[in-house]
Amino acid sequence: MTNEHRRQCRAALWHWQLLERQPTPENQCWTHALRQTAAYYQQQDPIRAGILEQRYRRHQTEQQVLDTLHIGRTTYQKANADLLSTLAVYAAKQGVL
Repeated sequence: MTNEHRRQCRAALWHWQLLERQPTPENQCWTHALRQTAAYYQQQDPIRAGILEQRYRRHQTEQQVLDTLHIGRTTYQKANADLLSTLAVYAAKQGVL
């Protein structure tokens, strides 16, 4: 994943609700990729699912997420990197990366 891909994935995560409210073809692709990522982690990993919900849906601060999920910064950083990678895969399948 390039730095540009990472930037695009971070932007999509942060603006998730906006993408859902503005259903352009590109936004719909991103929304689908975001939902696939969320569904995957709902089934596979509650920590990453929690980060998606707390940080990117509720826009809590990093510290609030750490406190809510009872995880350390290193765990958060690794999980966040994994989220970006997973989203990039689904976004590439949708043709937006």
